[in-house]
Amino acid sequence: SAMGIISNLPKSLQITEWLLDAEGLPIIFKFLPDGKHNGPHKNQLIENAVGAICHFTVPTNQQSQKKAAEAGVIPVLVQLLDLGTSLTKRRAAISLAQFSESSLGLSQPIQKRQAFWCFSAPPEIRCPVHRGICTVESSFCLVEAGAVEHLVMVLGEPDAGACEASLDALLTLIEGERLQSGSKVLAEAKAIAPIIKLLSAPSPRLQEKVLCSLERIFRLLEFKQKYGASAQMPLVDLTQRGNSSAKSLAAKILAHLNVLHEQSSYF
Repeated sequence: SAMGIISNLPKSLQITEWLLDAEGLPIIFKFLPDGKHNGPHKNQLIENAVGAICHFTVPTNQQSQKKAAEAGVIPVLVQLLDLGTSLTKRRAAISLAQFSESSLGLSQPIQKRQAFWCFSAPPEIRCPVHRGICTVESSFCLVEAGAVEHLVMVLGEPDAGACEASLDALLTLIEGERLQSGSKVLAEAKAIAPIIKLLSAPSPRLQEKVLCSLERIFRLLEFKQKYGASAQMPLVDLTQRGNSSAKSLAAKILAHLNVLHEQSSYF
């Protein structure tokens, strides 16, 4: 189908601009579900439509991201994390991750108020991750979109691709200086335990992403104390059966957890 062809086109600025000029965004958006109809043909159409939407969500083109957000794409992508097939969930999570990569730069700083102004408006609510004012349409914020809990649910999917895409989206919340604030949001959404569970995933690439994320999260004493014990056994297992990179990362985390000496031969 034409939608399938569009979804498989390489992601490039030129193709995105071509699709925008051809009014492709509203046409593709019409094929996204209303939650009432499904079936094999419909499922494939939705998979392709969500794949096509990925053209508009690449973080290198914030103008197309903005157009997609203003069209109402983000809430539908969040809905598809619950309703879609594994491939749909994977593609929805990829787009949400791409949106989220732009959020920090688009979050509006909160202006300091004059202390003497008695009748000022109530304080604006600061995003717990991006520390500014976020909205779904202006900064594409996963927290504001209510996407975090839905992404956490996808971590339990049997499909490794969907799990990995969901993890990628969640990890945008702990990038750089957002480690502490983002980790707190992940913990509140009950994401840490499912992330630890993915240490036993069959995909080495997924395991490695989990290891990298836990290595950072466990730098925070609060999270190390609360979740470290539950990660010990799968980490020890990875030092035995993982590939060389996984063994090294697992050993590094175990050293963080004071289970393995840093002089270990696994480093």
